[in-house]
Amino acid sequence: MFILVGCSNKNEDTSTQILDENNAQIDKLEVQNEELQATLDNLQTDFNYKEEEAAYYKQVIDDLIKDYSDAELKDLAINLWNYELEVNGVPVPTNGLVDIQDQTIEISLVERQMDYPILPLEIFMQGQISGDYIDHLNVNTNPSETYVTDGTVVTAVHHKYADVEKGSTISFSITEELRKRLGLETTEIMINKK
Repeated sequence: MFILVGCSNKNEDTSTQILDENNAQIDKLEVQNEELQATLDNLQTDFNYKEEEAAYYKQVIDDLIKDYSDAELKDLAINLWNYELEVNGVPVPTNGLVDIQDQTIEISLVERQMDYPILPLEIFMQGQISGDYIDHLNVNTNPSETYVTDGTVVTAVHHKYADVEKGSTISFSITEELRKRLGLETTEIMINKK
């Protein structure tokens, strides 16, 4: 009988300990839940504020541009699109002459638009270069590899030349429209491998 009473007391102690641990865990989870709910409420408040702010600025922009002429709207839209011409990640100089020592040469034409268009879409799209921006770059020598990177607001075409020999010259041309967008002095670009 003493053995049964001893086992019964041990079982009650173990059950009480498990119950206490479970209650402590529940209390801890309830505190975490309250903290997460407070964080969620703060994020929702911030989000609502940002939505109101965006709507306000959209209205301000709409009011500002309502009297713009078509030409002024197109000029504004053009400023919302950015084009970059790079050789191995470095912008091409205004004179179009590039000296490089790397054996691999990569020509990149990048088109970047605003993260958040502030103009109505039909006006915003007028700022993009005519046609497909890729067609504004004409390489004279076949690259080892050509590939396109495409993101949400940034796209690019890359022409890669591998194992370029010292003394070699790679030339390519760009359209007059792209030249103006890039602010270059020439449409002919020369890359000299040193």
